[in-house]
Parts: sequence; structure tokens; C-alpha cells
Amino acid sequence: MRHMLLATLLLGSALLAGCVTPLLPGCTRFGRSGQVCLAPPAELPPVDAVHLVSVTRDGHTDTFLGQLHIDAKALHLAGSSLFGTGLFTLSYDGTQVTVQPDESQLPADKLVVMLELALLPPEQLRPRLHELDLAVSQDGADEIRDVSERGHLIVHIVRGPGPLAEAPLQMDVPPLKLSVKMTAAGAASP
Repeated sequence: MRHMLLATLLLGSALLAGCVTPLLPGCTRFGRSGQVCLAPPAELPPVDAVHLVSVTRDGHTDTFLGQLHIDAKALHLAGSSLFGTGLFTLSYDGTQVTVQPDESQLPADKLVVMLELALLPPEQLRPRLHELDLAVSQDGADEIRDVSERGHLIVHIVRGPGPLAEAPLQMDVPPLKLSVKMTAAGAASP
């Protein structure tokens, strides 16, 4: 289960395959030919929060606790089972993304991209997107972010109001039939 959960969480390489254009320095491939250049942690809003994370793919849902910490030096994400068993740790220092256990098939950089797509202000995010389009809208108090490649939706993000430590976050990846729901642990129902 741990390997399936990690592979699903980190979005699988199927969505992110296909080398059409050369990869730009400091960027990671996202979609068939799109690229996202990662922002250094200092440009991200500081976060120190625990979320209940539910990942649904092909009708199967896995749930775990995710502890996210972002400061000026690094982004750290640790996942553990609901019983407290460690599943993975991910770190990004502005130059390198690492994940433990070291599973070469896990695209950890794609998880960092997903977090940045949800966290960075749109005006900082748009220049980091290459061959990708970002549309931002409001639905009541929720912010909607849609990332498309050549007119095809590849990521749909709904972020509730407030800082990430408190705001619910829903990320859907239609090409993979994948959904990730994050709820602040304090706001999760028992």
C-alpha cells in the first residue's frame, strides 16, 4: 500500500511524460510539453500545518496525515498513516528535491509543482509556466485555479479562503482521474 500511495500522491509519471521541448534550467516537465520553473522556498508563503489528505484514483481512496512546513530555506512535507507510521518525507531547498524512501519512480518534483500551483500568488506563478496557461477565478469565497496545456485542462485547484494552514484544498487531475483533498487537521471531522 505504501508504494501505491506514494506513487498516487506524487501524481505518477504518466501525466508528466513526453519530452517535446528541451527542459529549461530549474524547471520540471508538467503535462506533455509544458514546464514549471520551481520557485525558491523564500518566495512561498510560510506554512506550518498538518492536513488530513485523501487521494482518490480509479475509485480507490487512501487517507494519510501530511505535515507541511515551509520557511525561507526549505519546503518539507512528511506523510504518515493515520496510525502514525511514517510513509515518506520530501524536502526542497530551492535547488534540489529529495524524497525518502528514495524511490526512483516517484516524481517528487511534481508534488512540489502541485503545491506551488496552489500556493504562489498568480502574478508570481504565471512567469514560471511555460507552454501552460493559468486561469484564476472566484466561486464565492473559493479561489479556482485551472492549468491548461493547449486548451486541455490538466489541473483544477479549488482553494478555500484563508491561509493554507486552515483552508481546504482540492486538486483534480482529469487526465489521471486523480483527486487530492487536503483538510486542515483541526478542521477534519473525527
